[in-house]
Amino acid sequence: MKKTDIELLRPLWIPKSLSYDEQCTQTLKLWLHDGNYYINSQPPDLSLFCQISEEVMKSMSLDAFRFATHSAQTVFELEQTSAYPKLTSWRVIQTYYAAYFAAHAILRFFGMSFSHLENGHVQFLKTRCNSEAGYLPTLPSSYYLIGFLPDDQHLTFNKCSESHKDLWKCFNVLVRQISTDSLTLRASDNRRQELSQVFSNLSDALCQLGKYQSGNWLSVVRNEVNYKSLHGVWYPFSKAIPSFEELMAKVKDWRKASSDFGNPNHIRNDLERFFITAFLIIDICLSLAQDYQGIVEKAGRRSGNFSRLLKLSAAA
Repeated sequence: MKKTDIELLRPLWIPKSLSYDEQCTQTLKLWLHDGNYYINSQPPDLSLFCQISEEVMKSMSLDAFRFATHSAQTVFELEQTSAYPKLTSWRVIQTYYAAYFAAHAILRFFGMSFSHLENGHVQFLKTRCNSEAGYLPTLPSSYYLIGFLPDDQHLTFNKCSESHKDLWKCFNVLVRQISTDSLTLRASDNRRQELSQVFSNLSDALCQLGKYQSGNWLSVVRNEVNYKSLHGVWYPFSKAIPSFEELMAKVKDWRKASSDFGNPNHIRNDLERFFITAFLIIDICLSLAQDYQGIVEKAGRRSGNFSRLLKLSAAA
């Protein structure tokens, strides 16, 4: 994203994940086991009161940089493939996962963790809830969108079901919210409208203009390629498959996180639109991570690997 745009977004994410302390050691799951919190009495749901907001923000940001690094590594590996001149099956799948990891990171930068709580996690939380608040919450082992509300220092748990479809559903809700909230930021009306439109266009692309209400079109394409051998990306390749070299040329500066992809919904070729939509998400993720580092100024335990990977891949 443009530097001016990513800086304009700061009021929307800084209160939810910014910590100047790079010495982050606890993922959010570890914090749920060892962190400082009380149980809010809200049966049958689970809600936590975070005694030290900084702890949650450090955990969110640690996980965000981990996923941002996963995304960057996946793009780097994608960039190195050379077996065929087309956007082939495994390149489509790699592109998908780079965007998938990026979406995970973006959610966490905005104070939301899409996480799987296993039996050990939920039993621990149930036991604490029963002993401290006197009830057993409805908390099966499953995927959850865990949201941090900084104003009241609460952590909420919303149950989800599917690791991919629900991730995109949660991500699309966030994208739409950013589009709406962008209109309230302190800037000229034109700047607010332009920034809002970027996220509105992204949501439309994720939903294929309403065809997939959950915002999971990228996942649908990945499944069709991986499990149904569709889209002509397996040998012998369809003539309609775009050139991989030409697509990578459009994102050659991905490490700088300053690309302007325009509106992906104007792209007619499905696979090219898939590729550009995925890289729009990747670009937002890397832009947030680099802006975060710019604010903190010095990389450490939390973001050092992210910086090293970008430098390593650029030098390869």
